Amino acid sequence: MIPIRGAPLHGLRPWVTLGLIALNFAVFAYQWSIGPKATMDLFFSGGAVPAKLSSLKLLSSKQSLKLLATMFISLFLHAGWVHLLGNMWFLWLFGEALEDDLGHWRYLAFYFFTGFFACLFHVLASSNLTAPLIGASGAIAGVMGGFLMRMPQRPILTMVFWRLKVELRHIPAFFWLALWLALQFYGLRQGGPVAWMAHLGGFLTGLLTVSLFTPLAPRPAPVPNNPGRKKATAPKGRGGKKSGARKT
Repeated sequence: MIPIRGAPLHGLRPWVTLGLIALNFAVFAYQWSIGPKATMDLFFSGGAVPAKLSSLKLLSSKQSLKLLATMFISLFLHAGWVHLLGNMWFLWLFGEALEDDLGHWRYLAFYFFTGFFACLFHVLASSNLTAPLIGASGAIAGVMGGFLMRMPQRPILTMVFWRLKVELRHIPAFFWLALWLALQFYGLRQGGPVAWMAHLGGFLTGLLTVSLFTPLAPRPAPVPNNPGRKKATAPKGRGGKKSGARKT
């Protein structure tokens, strides 16, 4: 089974999600153009290094502000095609419908908010680590946590391979999100180069804080048009008058 797309309710154009995807691809193209050595230097200058951030004295100097900025810059750096495509796939999968639910600007603020706290969880868990944290998956994990809280039953269009045939079916979002969450805990136990705590921290942040970014007055669901149905008219009375009235 391969999930393809979430289901936006109001049909809002996902300009922020598409913009984030385009920006990530643009940064990766820049990495590709400057070569491996310069890219590695970029990772250490723009990535979030826990050993540096854990000793940060907030707002104490210009250098401190630059270090703080790496918690956001790192969200646009990726180690390779697999890293980039995997992250962008999940951003599209869950970001489109959540942007539709929250609105453009609330969704963008939520994305960076959860990305920041995903990085913070990683720093707290690995404060002596000198390897830089890079990748968008901490913020994307926050989007997924917000999605689970807001729309657990929302159908995800899924490609299913069954009896040598390909079928498209709708599977509830909570199934995919529960599966993803189980894989994160498994990965955390196995270890490796993936920042599992950033994923889990971003997801938890999104789950618990998405209500802070929701519109005060929810938009009504659109009424589907039915062109085959004639508009009803009031009956006429006498004389013709009408009667009635988330390397991460």
